[in-house]
Amino acid sequence: MGTVNKALHLIAKRPSVLLLTALISIVVCVFEYFFMTLFYGITMFKTGSPFDDYVNIIQFVINAVSVPETAVKIILVLAIAVVSASLILGLIFSGCFNILYNAVQGKEKKAGSEFVHGVKKYFLRMISLNLWTICAVFIFVIYVLIATIPAAIVVDNSISGTMNPLAGVVLSIITAIVLFFSYTFFRQYIAFWYPSAIAYEKSHFKMAKKVSDRNFWPLLSKFIAFDIILVLFDILYIIANFTLANTQVVSGTINTILIVVNIVFKTIVFAILICFVFSSFKKCNDDYKYKEQIR
Repeated sequence: MGTVNKALHLIAKRPSVLLLTALISIVVCVFEYFFMTLFYGITMFKTGSPFDDYVNIIQFVINAVSVPETAVKIILVLAIAVVSASLILGLIFSGCFNILYNAVQGKEKKAGSEFVHGVKKYFLRMISLNLWTICAVFIFVIYVLIATIPAAIVVDNSISGTMNPLAGVVLSIITAIVLFFSYTFFRQYIAFWYPSAIAYEKSHFKMAKKVSDRNFWPLLSKFIAFDIILVLFDILYIIANFTLANTQVVSGTINTILIVVNIVFKTIVFAILICFVFSSFKKCNDDYKYKEQIR
């Protein structure tokens, strides 16, 4: 409850933070909706095991990339998308994060726009950080896809009876543990990198890593709580969509209501999460500075 209370206090001081999380939520929810629609369409024509679908998708991507003309077009589109996203997010993040960090520091609103001041001061810094972040996320996704292939093969063979089921269970557990800790470290470093970039002019990632490493386990428990909340809600949201689709009672009004509920819920959760990240960074960073001073 302390985390929620702090977040609500910050939001009350700077309600404009909700505009940022609302924008993020809209993008996430629209992506989820189209992904679910695509996934539901695939399941309607399902003919093999989940591993077969996984292999077919990877094979399709490899075949597309192996054609030079297609590969050039894909790279060009991705490059334009990454640069465009970095510029747009740089504009939004620089202003909104300046507003939020001022609230975390307890600063009162001054004459003029905090958003405009943040854009002037942090825009180029946020563009650079966004480029690094998007590239890092892209590489991490590739790493996850490659890391899950051995476990997928063993599990598929275990289900078909050609391998010992115990091997599939053991390899799945090992893969899950490795990916879990990879994700937790990756997520905390990236999350703390943004407030660090606002607080420091140089060595942003170095400070974010130091603060995160020194407080990894306490932070991890809070992040997991957010993960559980989001996962449970998404499970209910997906079940509702698929149930309505299977019973053929889906209408434009029901779809709109579900999407709006999803956006509102995620706007609130993302607002609390972002406030938690910035307030936790300040607290952990202040503790780090204090310990360095008394040494």
